[in-house]
Amino acid sequence: MKEFLQHTIIGAEFDSSDRDPPPRCHPGTRLAIVERCKIFIVQCNGQEKIRWVVGAAGVGKSAIMQIVAEEPLDDVILGASVFLSVNGRKDGTKVIMTIAYQLAVKCERYRQLIEKEISRDPSLLRKSLSAQFQRFIVGPFIHQHLFNPSHRILIIIDGLDECDSPRTQQELLGLISRFCISYPTSPVVWFIASRPEPHITSFFDDERTVPAYTKEEIKIDSDEACEDVQRYLRDELKEIKLKYPSLKHKREWPSELEFTKIATAAGGLFAYASTVVRYI
Repeated sequence: MKEFLQHTIIGAEFDSSDRDPPPRCHPGTRLAIVERCKIFIVQCNGQEKIRWVVGAAGVGKSAIMQIVAEEPLDDVILGASVFLSVNGRKDGTKVIMTIAYQLAVKCERYRQLIEKEISRDPSLLRKSLSAQFQRFIVGPFIHQHLFNPSHRILIIIDGLDECDSPRTQQELLGLISRFCISYPTSPVVWFIASRPEPHITSFFDDERTVPAYTKEEIKIDSDEACEDVQRYLRDELKEIKLKYPSLKHKREWPSELEFTKIATAAGGLFAYASTVVRYI
């Protein structure tokens, strides 16, 4: 396992110290989106086992994926979480290995199988993505049936667009979508979050991919997003007011006009709102 670990993306899992503190949804926000994600995990059937969570930079995709990872439902096992980032966690060729390592940590039977496979063929650690996918995903889930079929196995890949190669991004999407279409009885549910980059969007628009996924689009200008950002701003500014004696005794801070200016500028963009709060 120590040797195996060196071939993974270190620090990519949802509870890694490399990401501490991770982005999280502010209490009381993104409730509807998170609920829709959880319903999908439980209800998805047949080929449609991919949830594509898509939105512009700063809308809070990683925070939503963090909540989904932290709050598994009954009969749902978080098999693996891979949070990619341009700040070091971007080697897409290690995504399958990272998923396999996390599965091996959680499932003894899977770990034993992986140990045998690698002992038999140490070069497996350096095989192509398609070869690794076949040995680490297709074999264990479809041919060996190592996991309880009554449980959903959730795999999260966040920030796919931050992977260092668009070609690798598309290859991963192709492997996952073909797996879902070829093996509709598989217990694996895939959550993939990304920006709407043209090559990713065109992949999902392909009629051959359509049967494998549903789309959760996080729009900046939606009423839901704007209301969530306003809730976040009011709560955070209230905290600031309570911390500082010079503000605590003011009857109104910030003024409603000042708050409206900030909220209007932020719209539904959490990244803007959190930057404003940190600056203040």
